[in-house]
Amino acid sequence: MFLESIRHCRRIVSSGVLMASLAAPAMAQPHSVQGVKADDVLNIREDIHHTRDVSGSPVVGTIPPDADDVMVTGVSVDIGGATWREVAYNGTVGWVNARYLKPTSTMLQAPEALKCSGTEPFWSITIDEAGSTYNSPEQETPLTLDYLRFVPGLGRTDLWGHYLVSPDGITPLTVIVRHTEACTDGMSDLNFDYEAILLGLSPDGAPAYGCCSMTP
Repeated sequence: MFLESIRHCRRIVSSGVLMASLAAPAMAQPHSVQGVKADDVLNIREDIHHTRDVSGSPVVGTIPPDADDVMVTGVSVDIGGATWREVAYNGTVGWVNARYLKPTSTMLQAPEALKCSGTEPFWSITIDEAGSTYNSPEQETPLTLDYLRFVPGLGRTDLWGHYLVSPDGITPLTVIVRHTEACTDGMSDLNFDYEAILLGLSPDGAPAYGCCSMTP
């Protein structure tokens, strides 16, 4: 009887994990503000990734010390020993010191919309159920893509597959996205939380590598 109860519990847990893995992708977890005094605010700065000048970068917005809905896009840059993260808050997109942010939840969720790009060859793709596109220097206009399906990785919470195809069905593209917090594009000092493997560009099936961030 005891062993049967254990088996029953395992079936319930397994079923719950399966249902969670098959759920539609949700907006990536929000972040909370930490370490900011109750009578102060967290400044959002503009273009710090270009200027590398903290004091000279204009403040374009502020975040209350008790905010818990700050969205990080997954792009960061190291300046003077500090990590700065790109965020979106109340319609403002800019950069904040990462030491003042922490994930609101420990559960990693798949981003709802991504923009990915790679070099050698150069390519870019937006992944969004509402409208996805692919672009490269050889194209005059972006290629519109239909979003077919989203599939989470087997046994992993940091791996997702996005399946897309052109409306005429001629160009199927698959983008495998993984949360690593260690992707670099080879063209800048930026770091990206997500890396991407793009399949479908080459007739022989050769994969292309790139990095992704969330669409603010």
